[in-house]
Amino acid sequence: MTCERCEGLMVSEQICDLQGTNREVCANGYRCLLCGNVVDATILENRRRSSETVEPLTVYSRRMPRLVAA
Repeated sequence: MTCERCEGLMVSEQICDLQGTNREVCANGYRCLLCGNVVDATILENRRRSSETVEPLTVYSRRMPRLVAA
């Protein structure tokens, strides 16, 4: 598995919530060996939900309708 941030190697890891803020104490996930990015089922579900609700922005400026290479 490859990291979305840095293209590093992701390894399987058991992630534990030691503060007890989550219902489940431990969950299986992946951690990047290069940048430390963590991904588990909860993170993936939240990303999926947020991407469904966001509408793409359309930007239009009358001052600069297009860029011209010099």
